[in-house]
Amino acid sequence: MKYFLLRTRNGFFTTLGLSLVLLSGCIGSTPAIHEYALYSTPYHAPAGHHVVLKQSLMLMSVGLPSINERPALLLRPSLPALQPAATHLWAGSLQEQLTRVLAEDIRRQKIIDTVFTFPGPRFAKPDMLLEVNLTRFDGDLQRGFTCTGIWTLSDNHKKQVLAHRTFSATVPVTSGDYSGYVTAASSAIAMLSEKIGAYMATLAPKQP
Repeated sequence: MKYFLLRTRNGFFTTLGLSLVLLSGCIGSTPAIHEYALYSTPYHAPAGHHVVLKQSLMLMSVGLPSINERPALLLRPSLPALQPAATHLWAGSLQEQLTRVLAEDIRRQKIIDTVFTFPGPRFAKPDMLLEVNLTRFDGDLQRGFTCTGIWTLSDNHKKQVLAHRTFSATVPVTSGDYSGYVTAASSAIAMLSEKIGAYMATLAPKQP
């Protein structure tokens, strides 16, 4: 650190740190912080498609591994290694983003009439409950983004499990950068929603 030595009228020297100059220098050299948000991807329903379940669904808050509770995007250059990206962060709670985007992806499929997210409206009495617990949500800029987990669909009135399934998908990061990483992550959530929607479609009443 550099200092100025200033002579006073009494002949003494006063040492002054260049705090303002150094502070401005530090600010100028600080790496920029980038924030990212997951988003719902477009869904193109088949011609003539319509809502098949006149029921309501409550999506519980999506569960995540504890490592994903940090704000940093996670890179996994090899299977056991994880590297948080210091300057590339999720914009707000990742759990809230996942829950919101998954709910919107399910809505866009028009499989079921109403989709709530927990805790939902005060007096909501959903017909079905959907629980999603992700066991991996990370990737690599070259190898792709990987999402794995377990989802459970239950009948809320009969208090019974309808389906308990695993999910796994790896989506390429085509652009090789962090924006592509988030795009791939959003696509993985869309793929999960389609798996869930495909099962719910089997619950539709049979046409006479």
